[in-house]
Amino acid sequence: MKILWVCGAPIVGGAERVTIQILRILHSRGHQIAALLRAHSPVIREVETFASAVKTARLAGPLDALAIASVVRAIRDAKPQIVFATTPDEWVWSCLVPRSAMKAPLVLARHMALRLAPGVRWLADRRADAVVAISAAVKANLQGRAGIRSELVHVILNPVRFPIRADIPADETRAALRRSLDLPGEGRWLGFFGGNDPRKGIGDLMDVAARLRNDGVPLHLLVCGRTEARHGRTIEQWAKSTGLDGAVFNRGEVTDVERMMGAVDAVVLATHQSLKEGLPLTALEAMACGTPVVAYASGGVVEAIGEREEGGLLAKPDDPAELSRQVRRLLNDFEFAGEVARRALVRARALFDPAHAADQYEQLFSSLCGRQSTVSSRLNR
Repeated sequence: MKILWVCGAPIVGGAERVTIQILRILHSRGHQIAALLRAHSPVIREVETFASAVKTARLAGPLDALAIASVVRAIRDAKPQIVFATTPDEWVWSCLVPRSAMKAPLVLARHMALRLAPGVRWLADRRADAVVAISAAVKANLQGRAGIRSELVHVILNPVRFPIRADIPADETRAALRRSLDLPGEGRWLGFFGGNDPRKGIGDLMDVAARLRNDGVPLHLLVCGRTEARHGRTIEQWAKSTGLDGAVFNRGEVTDVERMMGAVDAVVLATHQSLKEGLPLTALEAMACGTPVVAYASGGVVEAIGEREEGGLLAKPDDPAELSRQVRRLLNDFEFAGEVARRALVRARALFDPAHAADQYEQLFSSLCGRQSTVSSRLNR
């Protein structure tokens, strides 16, 4: 099977990391991967390691109608059996490709629970052969008025990017990981992976840390993620404004997420309800590392962790006081924290295994190819 991935992302975000992982697994199973990517995007470097062909185009957003011609050329050159689009603008341009030029089933994937414009959903409903939603929360926001028919939407949960641990790390293991990262060995540690984006909750995290330190908890923060000028304050400025100078260690954007998560006592997701994450990779991967998770119960976070807190602890959305209370529960009770982390490992193995996710994509793509072959044979009789 030959798959053409159409992606206009300018960065390698969570959606791109997951998609690259799935396509890499499919490639290892003998499927051919081609890609049409945004020019100068760092996604190109990742995909070139396994794709048979990588084309680039401007793909400059919702006003770039020339993207339709770029998609048509990519289809003509790659001759795919599946066209797979994962960014909203490329949903639109792929859907607007004339049927005579498409010649393959069109599959769209959505990674955010933010509601798409009615026109985009209407177009997808009429032109896509299938839509992948990476959580039930995402599926719900694809439907409704001017929404996509339920039978077109397939829920395939995002997987983690590395093998799921057999058991939780021992305290000595976490301490050794901190030493390998040049972090102080003493005290308790919280990990945060949202950079300086206020919607990811950097301010709430600082509030939680200040509360706990004021109560005598010897707490440190390991902060990872992009720092962008458009978000205002840097991590260091946030730390200074909350009296946390010397307690915050900023590592910026990192690739070795597994080691970072293994080095801390708990991972905090303070994402605000307004952002509506579909299925946050940070929660899934902390669970897979055997590190307890504390998160606001917003968007797809509840689906990741479980309504009964099978994979972590949930706090009332956008409530730093409640988030602080849940973090305190973990830090004050080692046995309880271990129990939470072990439950999370069980949940991660059951729901977020990469091979299982690849199986589901492979089955979906194969079924669409089979359907397309049947239709073509009927038309040629």
